[in-house]
Amino acid sequence: MKTKPLNFKRPLFFAFLLLGITFSGYSQATLGAREISLGQATSALPNSTWAVFANPAMSSEDRKSVSFFGIRYYGFSELTDMAVAATYPTEFGVIGAGVYRYGDDLFNENQLRVSYKNSFQGFHYGAALNYNHVVQGDGHGSFGALGINVGLAAQIIDNLWIGAKATNINQPKYGEFNNIAEEPVRDLSIGFAYQVSDLFLFTSDVYKDVRFPVSYRGGAEIKIIENLRGRAGVTTEPLTFSAGFGYNTDLWGINIVAQQHENPVLGISPGLDLNITW
Repeated sequence: MKTKPLNFKRPLFFAFLLLGITFSGYSQATLGAREISLGQATSALPNSTWAVFANPAMSSEDRKSVSFFGIRYYGFSELTDMAVAATYPTEFGVIGAGVYRYGDDLFNENQLRVSYKNSFQGFHYGAALNYNHVVQGDGHGSFGALGINVGLAAQIIDNLWIGAKATNINQPKYGEFNNIAEEPVRDLSIGFAYQVSDLFLFTSDVYKDVRFPVSYRGGAEIKIIENLRGRAGVTTEPLTFSAGFGYNTDLWGINIVAQQHENPVLGISPGLDLNITW
């Protein structure tokens, strides 16, 4: 739909809109406290309950799950991610769904996603339909676009996974104004994950947003005691550092993360998720 030009007489509105656009440019693009604490290297991450929002080909075929997540960036309540995701294995493949919201009443981005995953002789494949909806507050309009995401994965040898994903491959656009249209994030990544017995997990990604330089991402997870794991990760472009802990049982799990941006002016971003599996 067409939208009205922005009213720059609202400086507070403009400030948060600018923050939203800037932040979306370096889009977190990663949900889940475990996933962020591992440096956002999720292309081949096994046992991720947030694969619906990462690589749908990595959705678990063994267990049903429901997960809840929230993170606040740099101490600003206006810059908050909230999401819910669920997966349900069937004899025909894994069905997934998720809802995501970022921002506040002045500017917010919302996603509604459904996914499907299956496998054949060790080769895993998945796809997701993602409806993106952006709202500019104070009557300045909203935009919507439907994107298609795809993912592939395979276990090369015992405990070694390779995975790749691409987001919005149909190049959707929304919010055309004066012949200029905004595009949802389009990215491509490929990565590896290696599980060393039950003690260590190493994961790494090469990530490319079409608008920005290549980002290298990596993380490690270590078993501290039974069910308790510590994690640390790093990303480049932009440079961020993250660390966290997780306590997970067969039925439930809770994970926390703290992420620090390279810019010292920006504070720490704390996040938390809760997972239920059965």
